[in-house]
Amino acid sequence: MIGPSYGVTAQAPLASPHDTYLRLLAGTLAGYAILGRGFAAVGVPPLFIGEVVLALGLIVLMRTRCWFAMLGTPASVLLAVLILWGVIRTVPFVGVHGVDALRDSVVLVYGLFAFIVVAILLEEPRRLAWIVRAYGGLAWVYGLTGGLLFVASITSAEFVQIPNSEIRLPYVRAGEAASHLAGAAVFTLVGLRASTPLWCTLLIANMALVTLSRAAMLTCLVPVMLAAVLSGQLRRFLPAVLLGLSLLAAAAALDLRVPLPGGRDLGAAQIVEGLESVVGSSNASNFEGTKQFRLNWWATIRNYTFHGPYFWTGKGFGANLAMEDGYQGSEPGESKLRSPHNGHMTILARAGVPGLALWLVLLAVWFGMLLYHAAVASRRRQPRWVSLFLWLTCYGAAILINASFDVALEGPMIGIWFWSLFGLGIGATMIYRAGLAWVLDDDPHRQRWSGTKVSLLPS
Repeated sequence: MIGPSYGVTAQAPLASPHDTYLRLLAGTLAGYAILGRGFAAVGVPPLFIGEVVLALGLIVLMRTRCWFAMLGTPASVLLAVLILWGVIRTVPFVGVHGVDALRDSVVLVYGLFAFIVVAILLEEPRRLAWIVRAYGGLAWVYGLTGGLLFVASITSAEFVQIPNSEIRLPYVRAGEAASHLAGAAVFTLVGLRASTPLWCTLLIANMALVTLSRAAMLTCLVPVMLAAVLSGQLRRFLPAVLLGLSLLAAAAALDLRVPLPGGRDLGAAQIVEGLESVVGSSNASNFEGTKQFRLNWWATIRNYTFHGPYFWTGKGFGANLAMEDGYQGSEPGESKLRSPHNGHMTILARAGVPGLALWLVLLAVWFGMLLYHAAVASRRRQPRWVSLFLWLTCYGAAILINASFDVALEGPMIGIWFWSLFGLGIGATMIYRAGLAWVLDDDPHRQRWSGTKVSLLPS
């Protein structure tokens, strides 16, 4: 039985072992966002922090006994099939490529994090409000520091050097910082967290700092614009646009530049060149060189899958695609590559056309599910649910935009984030459909724990 909504908190205390795991997962995600690759290196090869948290999460999943309940949406079923296909295309290559096969397969196998998050939410739906509140704190911090973390990562301003390695802390790439800055911006724009003019100004400044690549630029701009349109907050968004343009104009007038490694500068001129490279071509060779490199490699992958011998199976997980496809060291400034700078092409090359088809259908179903429930919540005048679904939509879009230009989903820093958000979206829709909209109630007068067990799982 589910007790009455009154007296039940949106910020329920977390006390069970599974709640402890939720805190661990949240802390791990925060570590990936703030420290990047340096945090991902925590552990003893080949077991790093991501693999440990995944193993513990699978134990939690089994303990919740929600093996069938978590398959209650089309997105869940499609994800299970996609992971199974990934395993099928990995197992035959473990004997040949060893750990590399397992490492490459995480682009799909990290989808298990989605099921872990779904299980945690189905067991206790009130955890959803805790997750939203906890992310609000991270969003506030990241809005102030995201760009600075990236700048520190590519200069000599690192705070900690990991012994006997080239990894330092922080080690956050532009696309990673851009994804999380976009998530923080959308979270505030749709009203899930209050903001101040000062915070918004610093957020815009931090976004400007990550515009070293077109991927980061698009990752920042597109999701925020999408959120502004879908949430009806376009008028609220325009002052931020004007402020950003004013800061850009001032930087151009003063010729402000930040020297970066490799002889590159970060400044107004570089931002304009990045925009030119997105909509057409740019005179900057660093943009056009990497752009043409990727287009050539992607064309090669399409040829040997859609029109070649790897249509059904792909090349499997474990092979070094850069070496096999003839692109090892071909990108300017790159000497060691394994996968193309596009997560969709990685899936196509390794899992074939069936894998790509499953992936694209899965994304369409997930985004459609979120937008549909946002529309339903809007008709029912439930603004916090509308905001939640839109935030998840735009955050997921930000990560996918970054993954379309970079090796992102293939690693834990972004891969685990994406699949955790994916599971959060599935779990949130299942909670909403079950008539438990009150779990997201943020009324301060209803902040007492009733002690009543609330679960979507059979007792």
